Amino acid sequence: MNWPKFAGAQTPVMLNDQPDTDERPGDAQPFVLHVRTVTGFGGGPEKTILNSPRHLPVLGYRSSCAYLHPADDPGIDLLRQKAEDAGAELISVVDSGALDTSLVAKLAAVCQQRNVKIWHAHDDKTNLLGLLVRRRWPMKLVTTAHGWVSKSWKASLHQTVSRFCLRFYDMTIAVSPDIDDCLQAWGIDQKRRCLIENAIDTDAFRRRFTREEARDKLNLRTSGLVLAGLGRLEPEKGFDRLIAAVGDCVSRGIAVTLLIGGDGSELGSLRNQVARLGLADRVSLLGHLSDPRLLLQAADVFVLSSLREGLPNVVLEAMALETPVISTRVAGIPRLIESGEHGLLIDIGDHQQMVAAIGQLEADKEMRQLFALHARKRIEDRYDFKKRMQKVASVYDQVLSRGD
Repeated sequence: MNWPKFAGAQTPVMLNDQPDTDERPGDAQPFVLHVRTVTGFGGGPEKTILNSPRHLPVLGYRSSCAYLHPADDPGIDLLRQKAEDAGAELISVVDSGALDTSLVAKLAAVCQQRNVKIWHAHDDKTNLLGLLVRRRWPMKLVTTAHGWVSKSWKASLHQTVSRFCLRFYDMTIAVSPDIDDCLQAWGIDQKRRCLIENAIDTDAFRRRFTREEARDKLNLRTSGLVLAGLGRLEPEKGFDRLIAAVGDCVSRGIAVTLLIGGDGSELGSLRNQVARLGLADRVSLLGHLSDPRLLLQAADVFVLSSLREGLPNVVLEAMALETPVISTRVAGIPRLIESGEHGLLIDIGDHQQMVAAIGQLEADKEMRQLFALHARKRIEDRYDFKKRMQKVASVYDQVLSRGD
């Protein structure tokens, strides 16, 4: 069959190791600096971080995004483009690794130049850096806990660092109830944590093509049910389980095709699995997609096979684009999707349930259409990005003792 072609990574560029600035200290609105450590193309949090600054001025705040990245990382160029598209300023800060003692000075300079009032961290390293930079520049500390999904020793060490740091933060935002439960277990006081679930721009993620039109644009020629999967190719995403389920469906005579967008450490093993199961004409690994909207509009069903998550933006995006969802009952998903109403939920790691759910939606087009309509309304009612940013601005008000 003919597989679609997608744009991949951008050409690497040389990056400065000093942030530039055009700060005007007299500006009345308090300045929020979003700070994030990233390698490659980033992940789900980028959708929240880069889309935040354009929503803040009307809520009384100015904002920029400082990204810490390796000097030779080609992914930062694509993130720059995403920031430009989102109307956000991206401040590039070269990070030479764990022993880079210049980071605190660099970031303190950014904070002084921008007259930063709120440091908004988005990962374990920037949680620690916030405490160190505040010793040089007085400011309030806010962080968003996007989730801890990896179980490696390194990830466990980073999590331990955050567990220490968050006790000194003015507010920690959890993006799903299970993360909030984790923070509570860590002893983070209720007055210093809150739940603000992920959300998306419902205007940007609105269906603009029929499935047939989207497939034509992708040059996708296939019959049967088209499944889409998106995310980092890492063990916790469970793509091996999804591929195995597709293999089982094919062996049972269910006409199904799977397109997976993303890159990561599991790429080689997933390719081997596809070859071993004889699924080269049924499963395609597309690599990193800079914009997944066309793929989601081309798919009949989006499948989240994750073993661990927070509240993944990609599920919100699929629902907003009226693409029916099959998902594991992971983290914040059961709060988002009522099974049988907005999509189908399956138990984590249950192979037979995944196969059955795919077969059910393949056989019932009317159910797919119903899920699509209900899912879109769910996102509009409860997960609109503008409403989320109003809650975030209220957190900023609170930590600055404004709006009391």
